[in-house]
Amino acid sequence: MFGKFRREEATIYDEAIDKTLESLVTYGTEDAEFGDALSYLERLTKLKAERRRGKVSPDTIAMVVGNLAGILVVVAYEQKHVMTSKAMALLLRVK
Repeated sequence: MFGKFRREEATIYDEAIDKTLESLVTYGTEDAEFGDALSYLERLTKLKAERRRGKVSPDTIAMVVGNLAGILVVVAYEQKHVMTSKAMALLLRVK
């Protein structure tokens, strides 16, 4: 949903990954340095992925806010009008 509008900021990992990719181009596949650079690149990408794992997705936040707004609307309506409804049936199931 918000993927189009999300900006990725350049990190230290991105600079190191770019330098490692440039060094991979200079080495041949038979060189020992190629294997070292490749293992270093794999470690960098794992570190970058672990850093991002702790953040909450904007889609999840939007879903929670939407559910809370829906519940508040139903509760406010029920307080002013004598009519019961089943607000829990309107909630979206989070997987």
